[in-house]
Amino acid sequence: MSRTFVTGDTHFGHTQAIALFKRPVPEGDVTAMDEMLLENINERVGKRDRLIHVGDFTGPLPWRGPARRSSLETLRSLRAKIRCRRVELVVGNHDPTPSVARRVFDDARHILSWRGWTGGPERIVAFHYPLRTWQGVMNGAMHLYGHMHGAFEPVGRSIDVGVDCWSHAPVLLDDVLASLSRIAPPERESPLVRRQHLRA
Repeated sequence: MSRTFVTGDTHFGHTQAIALFKRPVPEGDVTAMDEMLLENINERVGKRDRLIHVGDFTGPLPWRGPARRSSLETLRSLRAKIRCRRVELVVGNHDPTPSVARRVFDDARHILSWRGWTGGPERIVAFHYPLRTWQGVMNGAMHLYGHMHGAFEPVGRSIDVGVDCWSHAPVLLDDVLASLSRIAPPERESPLVRRQHLRA
């Protein structure tokens, strides 16, 4: 039976990420960082599983001009080292456009929104950036994001699924959603909702 894992903000090839995000490899050794992250993915995520990556798969790469082809090959090479059958990308600020990313990943889009998961009917909204509100929030929808590397306080049923928050490895989607489901959705008459009505 296949499982779904989530992760984000791997920043493959980004030497500065080691010091910026305090990654447990020798400073400047980007090969060690990439190998650690790939090993952690392949240890947790099985060949038949699905991996949703919420963006910044690599660090900054040129996605315009003649260097674009080299960037695409870098992406392909990294994807080939991940053994699971399906990898989907929710593009981040360092990633190419979805149309380019789909040449490498099984799917790529700016936002991923779907309803239903094992154990619950709520909507899940995955986006690279943390949102204050999202589709279905008043009905219990849950929001998965990255970008902040653990430096942002979650709002309601939202959570940073980037590697720097989860021991530099993907996390099982069922576990994340089960944890979020214990948080009550906002009440319709909460101060946030009242302020939104006043401004409308």
